[in-house]
Amino acid sequence: MCSDLGQGSSICAFYSFTGILFTGWVGVLLTYQPFFISGIEDEAVALQSAWGAMVMFICTFFLSLYGIYHDSQNKVEGSDSPEGYSLNPGSATQYGSRYD
Repeated sequence: MCSDLGQGSSICAFYSFTGILFTGWVGVLLTYQPFFISGIEDEAVALQSAWGAMVMFICTFFLSLYGIYHDSQNKVEGSDSPEGYSLNPGSATQYGSRYD
């Protein structure tokens, strides 16, 4: 499933972005309408925990973006031919034209 750094970082970035949205929503809800969330004993501790979790998701998101960038810089386009040769598509000559 996660065969290289880029793929693992992409999955982690998606998960982190989802976590940012969710914990941000919980933080806003705890700030403005805490009565909608039942079972909270101390609203200040819950609010601090929600924003702290959001900061951790933001850090993880940016580390995942760095992992994607780092993996893309390390990948070199290679040739599939056994000798290591490949055709240069830009140097092909045009023989004739379609108006001949």
